[in-house]
Amino acid sequence: MSEDDDLTALREKTSQGDRLDEAAAEEEQQEFVEEIVRELEAIDAGEEQKTVSVWDGHISAFVRALEANPEHLERVGHSLQRELDLEEGEVDRSVVLRLALRLGFQEADPEEFEAVREAAQRQATKGL
Repeated sequence: MSEDDDLTALREKTSQGDRLDEAAAEEEQQEFVEEIVRELEAIDAGEEQKTVSVWDGHISAFVRALEANPEHLERVGHSLQRELDLEEGEVDRSVVLRLALRLGFQEADPEEFEAVREAAQRQATKGL
């Protein structure tokens, strides 16, 4: 076997492994999307809450200060809306926290967060 044949054989092995790895990763991602869909359905059925809680004194103080200063709350909320390419609208504490979490997750790992969008689309079109 020539050096070129060895190189070709190595490429084929690597390329086959890459395709298998990609297929496994896609299957894992789809399972994750389905888990999110199940959670969304549980929320809609009233089996789970929509709320999320965090325990963080600094964030708590920041949010309370924003609430005490509506102009700051609005500025932060509109900045988050712009960062997420959303139309600027009314903001309150809940909106700011929701958008901040979304932006943080999206920035930290856009591919993982894409699962949320895909799950929401699946849930919205289920039964059609």
